[in-house]
Amino acid sequence: MPAIGLAGERDAVRDLGLLWLPDDPPADTPMAVVVAIHDTTGIDARGWRYAEQITAAGIAVLHVDLLDTSAEDGGPGDQAADARDALDRLRGVSAILAEDARFATAPIGLLAFGGAGRVAMRAAADATPAGRVAGLALLYPGCAGLEAGDGPGPRSPILLLHGDADPANPPSDCIGLAEGLMRTGHVRRIEYAGAGYAWDLTPSGQYEVPSLPWPGRAGQRVAVRHWPQGAELSATQVASFFAARLTPRGAGAARPAAVVPVAEDHAARARNHSILTNTGESP
Repeated sequence: MPAIGLAGERDAVRDLGLLWLPDDPPADTPMAVVVAIHDTTGIDARGWRYAEQITAAGIAVLHVDLLDTSAEDGGPGDQAADARDALDRLRGVSAILAEDARFATAPIGLLAFGGAGRVAMRAAADATPAGRVAGLALLYPGCAGLEAGDGPGPRSPILLLHGDADPANPPSDCIGLAEGLMRTGHVRRIEYAGAGYAWDLTPSGQYEVPSLPWPGRAGQRVAVRHWPQGAELSATQVASFFAARLTPRGAGAARPAAVVPVAEDHAARARNHSILTNTGESP
């Protein structure tokens, strides 16, 4: 990461990670930006689908590596220390964005994959970048390992997405997390029927059975089962969430109405995934 205030012909924001810009970025007003925080495996193609839809809404996306990606098992030895270091790095990212005229006064969204949810949660509650954080999307974050915090929790609206067949995010844990977060802000929880961990990770080969680090459990991994339709759906819902919270049209808008759960019998569920099985939202 470059020093804050890096001068010259280089693009300091691009030096932070991979910057995706809308096709027609505004020329005269700062544009909102979503910082996509990847987990301990580093930046991967999971973020591309989300970035395509978010940039289509006129919002920039900055993919960053904030967590330690050097460990062979994909997880740091001291997760608490790594989370603190990652938060410091995210403060630096926020400071550089604030110095760039393209993003200087525009709101920021945080999109966290897996174990990066811990960093995003702390950043949304942190006094330094929190003033500009207007939305937080958590994808299968390891709900049991997350807490609203000892002090004030995140105040920005939160979108929590997880599957009901994910051993790293049991529905009961994610319900408990959502209820805790509701004490300080708006929370919308969406649970996908039959979806496991990281349903949006595309295997590199036909017979590959990938696994990723288990959030909150150093050295342990969780199997991944790709769900293409769900990946498209979650990207659309995440982009819609940020468009409502970060763009001028969505600024100050009322929260979206709760989605009616989809009812189905067990035979139908065995044949196909339902779109949504459960949603929750705080007043």
